[in-house]
Amino acid sequence: MKMAGEPHSIVEYFSGHEGYSCGYCKGSNTNFSHGMWAHSLTVQDYQDLIDRGWRRSGKYCYKPTMHVTCCPHYTIKCEAGKFKMSKSHKKIIKTVNRYLIHGIKRGDGKEDQEESAAKGDNPVEPAPKEEISGKDETMKDSRKTPKPGLGADSNLPKAKKAKDIRKELKKKKQEATSSGDGEQAPVNDPDTPVSKPSTNEAKTLEDFLSEPDKAEKCAHKLEIKLVRSSPRSSEFNSSLKESYKIYRKYQMGIHLEEESDCNHDTYTGFLVDSPLEEEHTSKDLPLGYGSFHQQYILDGKVIAVGVIDILPYCTSSVYLYYDPDYNFLSLGTYSALREIAFTRSLTKMAPALQYYYMGYYIHSCPKMVYKGQYYPSFLLCPETYTWHPIEECKPKLDVSKYSRFADSDVEDENGKIDLDKVTILFMRQMMTYDIYKALNPKAKDAKEVLEYSKFVGKKCAERMLLCRK
Repeated sequence: MKMAGEPHSIVEYFSGHEGYSCGYCKGSNTNFSHGMWAHSLTVQDYQDLIDRGWRRSGKYCYKPTMHVTCCPHYTIKCEAGKFKMSKSHKKIIKTVNRYLIHGIKRGDGKEDQEESAAKGDNPVEPAPKEEISGKDETMKDSRKTPKPGLGADSNLPKAKKAKDIRKELKKKKQEATSSGDGEQAPVNDPDTPVSKPSTNEAKTLEDFLSEPDKAEKCAHKLEIKLVRSSPRSSEFNSSLKESYKIYRKYQMGIHLEEESDCNHDTYTGFLVDSPLEEEHTSKDLPLGYGSFHQQYILDGKVIAVGVIDILPYCTSSVYLYYDPDYNFLSLGTYSALREIAFTRSLTKMAPALQYYYMGYYIHSCPKMVYKGQYYPSFLLCPETYTWHPIEECKPKLDVSKYSRFADSDVEDENGKIDLDKVTILFMRQMMTYDIYKALNPKAKDAKEVLEYSKFVGKKCAERMLLCRK
């Protein structure tokens, strides 16, 4: 137990367990979790809580009841130092870089021409506007007959599309590298990390992200600024109004919320207020540990905000919101890659801080499985609270949406509770549960306190102050 005068976490536990609506499967009363209100949390206590399946929303902390809830939420983390980009990750960074350096948006036509030119393909002359504006079949057929001065020479074979040429080259390469018994070499999934050595793959995540910084001239400037949100720094306060406008625009445009559902009080309660105590050490991080907003500022204007917690062993992603006008930049994925790179930079100053937590992985929800594409990632076993490679967990989750990942002989060592040693806050005094019982012999809360203790684990139960009346 901590001594008086040291920072303490103070929490109120809610033992109620009623079902409520699920935002994933849309069940009306199928979502179950346990919760507690955190008046304050040390960063170490919150680190230990999320390593037992808890997450925070503002100052409210919740833990899904995994074997009961409709859509089990598995805590997921990525080992940032060993992170390997997939082809799709690289493509998104290139899309952002192309916009920052050249001002070219994805889908505006210029992007495809630039890519073809870079690969040595002959760009095809675009058809006149009047030929592509309609949708009937006659207009499609009119493109088959070359007109004087337009397209390829009709006396020559039809030109192949760049993507077809690339497919043929890829096929030839695979055939050339086939194994001796005649089997074709395996084809990499576009969303899996690429491991074959090449010039491009020697580049790090940081190399890709920093390309605009190395360009002689850029069409746009993107700045990423970290500001402390709790307690609110002067930089945070000066940009609060602008950030809130982006949040409201995002909630109404992307999540189709009513304006009343995303008012300023809702915003601050959800994404600004935090129970985490600001913490600094002399040798670690310049801005310390706690809760922050990472602002994405394009040409002097905030276009996105990543809400993150910096904890002893990880950067924990809380939420991202952005201006829907910049949907073409795939800011959800781009910000995750930025946060992984940010975590890697923190590791250099605080070696214990090695992981990037992405919240929950929900295997039964197609919209949430993308989190498993950040390699290497691990899922938390809901019974032993041990970490397991996601590749080993997915086959089990394919069979059952709730699954134990650890072997049957593994135990939850942090779940062995001595009830008398649980720390209590009673009558504004810190004490252990055995002293609390002596002072309050009529109390009949042993079952509830034991339930709370098993959920938060032995370490937190003996450090955090559980409020008792």
